[in-house]
Amino acid sequence: MTESWVPRQRVPALAPSPYAIVTHATDRRVLAVGEEITVGRGADVTLRIAHGPADEHVSRLAASLRVLPDCVLVRNRSRSKQLVLRPLVGAQRPLEPGAATTSMPFTEFLVVVTGRFGREYTVHVDVRDLTPEMPRPVADPLETVDGTAADLTVPQRRLLAALCEPLLTRTGTHAAPATYRQVGERVGRSPGYARSVLRRLREQLAAQGVAALVAFNLEKVYADFRPALARWAIDSGTITVADVRALDARA
Repeated sequence: MTESWVPRQRVPALAPSPYAIVTHATDRRVLAVGEEITVGRGADVTLRIAHGPADEHVSRLAASLRVLPDCVLVRNRSRSKQLVLRPLVGAQRPLEPGAATTSMPFTEFLVVVTGRFGREYTVHVDVRDLTPEMPRPVADPLETVDGTAADLTVPQRRLLAALCEPLLTRTGTHAAPATYRQVGERVGRSPGYARSVLRRLREQLAAQGVAALVAFNLEKVYADFRPALARWAIDSGTITVADVRALDARA
């Protein structure tokens, strides 16, 4: 069971700017840069969750959110419980006790705390007003994150787009690289063809020095390189939602 959040509303004119909006159920906070709130079951936190009725599986102090100039720093303040940063689209980030992460590049996301029997308590965070005139920069499609040219063939680009499609269109546990069978079905080819082309692409990028894929050389020849290949493709700007849409245009 997952709790819903309050839809985004206009902030009063007196609200600080820039700001982030943090919402749980009907509790809505507007935070300026430098401000921090705490989240948890305890009575002394800023934003209480899982307290009515009390869900003792949730920590009294579960998380803290500090607003930075261009994002939010999310820290797991629990001593034993994991939490998750879940973007509206894309792969979620598990945070172990004591770990922290920034929200970049996401402008809206959920902080998810799991309670008893798998119940999810969600805090919605909206940081679109922190950098309203600064959309996320996209790298040149022909450049990797290491600055090495990646001149893809049409089949390579289509297969890579199919591999990345779930990461660019889904969220939570469903945001994972496509399997070879799924990639093949998406482009009308066999799983073996998809595996062969993507493997050669991985070898090509590793030979060009792409750090994320160099590790998948001989010592990891049988390892699953799909997550590393997909993450490189998205982070470098090589594959975008436009490439995914192009799969349908050519279907």
